[in-house]
Amino acid sequence: MSRKWSLRLLKALTEPGVQQRLSSSGVSRHSLRPRGFVLNERLSIPFDQASDLEVDLLCRGARIAVELDGAQHLADPIAYRRDRRKDRLLQENGYFVLRFLAEDIGKELDLVLDAILRALTRRMSEVITSPLRFVSRHTP
Repeated sequence: MSRKWSLRLLKALTEPGVQQRLSSSGVSRHSLRPRGFVLNERLSIPFDQASDLEVDLLCRGARIAVELDGAQHLADPIAYRRDRRKDRLLQENGYFVLRFLAEDIGKELDLVLDAILRALTRRMSEVITSPLRFVSRHTP
């Protein structure tokens, strides 16, 4: 997706008002940066003859992938199918995928931010509350 929209969303995620909303929801303001969302991040997941899969915005700690689509992603069946394959691969590898239209970053930024913050809050609480599992390596 256009780097312009990704940068705008990343900037919005780090603004003081959003940071305040994060704090009130119990998510550390440090979850966005530096350990948080990264622009155009590559994952070691093979995809379409490439060695890496690229995500528009990625939060590794919460395992959230944010994809921003232009109108061509919906109008072109090949691009649409490619995006669905990408979503499946991300989900198979434990990532929660959020997909938005790029125009929504301009027109509905608050709704987009709310969706990302809800996902971040939920994913971070899952990480904190998930019990440790021990696997026995003992053979009889």
